[in-house]
Amino acid sequence: MKRSLLLFLLLLTFFASQGQTLTVTVPTVTAVPGQVVYIPVKLTGASSAGVPIGSANLQITYDTAVLHYDTLTNFYTGTPQNQWYFSGHNGLVSANWLEPGLGTITVPDNTVLYEIKFTYKGGTSPLNFFVNEFTDANYDLIPTTPVNGMVSPVIIYRQVTFKVDMSKENITSSGVHLAGSFNNWSYNQTAMTLTPNSIYEVTVSLQENVACQYRFVNGNAITGLETVPAACGVLNGSGQYDRQIIVPNLDTVFTAVCFNMCSHCPASVEVTFRVDMQNETISPDGVHVSGTFNNWNYAQNLMTSTGGTIFSTSVTMDEGTYMEFHYANGLSAQQAETVPAACALNGKRYFTVPDHDTVMTAYCFGSCSACGIVEHYSHVTFLVDMKIKGVTPEGVHIAGTFQGWNPGSMEMLHIGDSIYSFTDSLLVGSSVQYKFVRGNSAAGYETVPFACASNGNRTLLVPMNDTILKRVCFSECDTCIITGSDDLQHNDLALHQNYPNPVSDITHIGYQVNQNGFLKLSIFNVMGGLVSVLFDGACLPGSYTLPFSTKSLITGIYYYQMILTTKSGVIVQTRKMIVQ
Repeated sequence: MKRSLLLFLLLLTFFASQGQTLTVTVPTVTAVPGQVVYIPVKLTGASSAGVPIGSANLQITYDTAVLHYDTLTNFYTGTPQNQWYFSGHNGLVSANWLEPGLGTITVPDNTVLYEIKFTYKGGTSPLNFFVNEFTDANYDLIPTTPVNGMVSPVIIYRQVTFKVDMSKENITSSGVHLAGSFNNWSYNQTAMTLTPNSIYEVTVSLQENVACQYRFVNGNAITGLETVPAACGVLNGSGQYDRQIIVPNLDTVFTAVCFNMCSHCPASVEVTFRVDMQNETISPDGVHVSGTFNNWNYAQNLMTSTGGTIFSTSVTMDEGTYMEFHYANGLSAQQAETVPAACALNGKRYFTVPDHDTVMTAYCFGSCSACGIVEHYSHVTFLVDMKIKGVTPEGVHIAGTFQGWNPGSMEMLHIGDSIYSFTDSLLVGSSVQYKFVRGNSAAGYETVPFACASNGNRTLLVPMNDTILKRVCFSECDTCIITGSDDLQHNDLALHQNYPNPVSDITHIGYQVNQNGFLKLSIFNVMGGLVSVLFDGACLPGSYTLPFSTKSLITGIYYYQMILTTKSGVIVQTRKMIVQ
């Protein structure tokens, strides 16, 4: 009995060892968006003579956002197509086969049972076996190992040229370098080459559509890393900011940015201050100008007479610098002029340095106008469109330098079609700053886009005649454009609204160019900080679409601006993008 049992077990072990273990596989492939891909479902592990199969049940999952299922094609001739039952939807491809006579067929080793036809949309999709079953002549399951695959994008590398303006820096003997996520933040690996006008540049091969963080380095050590402003940076793990780009889908040369800054290096501008002292007895200590530019030092900038009663002095400043200042007949704050409210902000005169040398008008000490000139006032009507933002129960107000920035004292009148109006009498020739207010508190101040702002406010040089200003959209530079509405049009350039908008992941910006030229497409945050440059170079006539990832951006309003330079001139178009 024991001998018979032992013989039975040995025979069972022998026959079991003759059984087949199959492997069913789908491959890993790469594709470009719009490409049709064929995924073969392959069976291996059988002998060269094949293994008898009675039925098959295969189910494979895929990502519908990446792949569009088309059909199953190219069936193994040993199992005719009309004997398969298959479907594909909701991320699952299902294929079943049963030998019609309830027998088996012999499937040779290395057989492609069928191919799945997909259309690739972009991104990465796993292809995983959800079910993999083969049965033998007795319809018992045959041991089968699945090997999953995937469809992923073709890896494309682009030549990206980085440029930095070091004209404001003292360059170390180690030169200038570029450090970033693409070179493991090496401070000495990627040296930059000096070109004219203190511009350093280097070209790096980077993978398309990948987010790269980087900073410029003055030298070749961590101590030389630039400090990137928050307005154009992304937070890193150390609480500091890095620059970031999403590598475009074409070779790109970025415009030079200033070391430690978001945009080009500001020009050094000579600003000449002038004041008329004809109504004053000049202090023995002389006439001075003090302000934010000299830390309110009353002794630092002595003004000299230019003949008669006009005193002046010149100071070199960077363009774009906002300053507040006043004149002093002496050396102390007590001897400073009292600036009238009509031309004051925070009780001081104010000025934003332009990109060229400037000689200021010689106003009378303590006055908004020239000495001996009778002050004139004109009526100015402000108009704001609340169509997009909407109105609170507290209404719409205007606040500015002409009324002490009180957000609730000047209510605007609704004149129909979401338009609100307010008229005030303002001093001719005075410069005023203002904002519209949704409601009646500072929390309702609009955010004025950088393209039409000075110190974050709207500005106006009061004209001689009564004036009705152009209607503007709340928090916009121009009239209201409803999101997704008609494109901005020009004979040579059409900038389209990005889609989707609002966006939380990836959006697309389309545009059409009708003649040869040089084109730059930039993204800015609401404060005017440069976020990214999507394109900067020569362009040919045609229609184009550029992808832009917003994954690293905080929620809020952004602007994308296109500048086209042709032999006919320069065209600038700007649109709003909402990131949620």
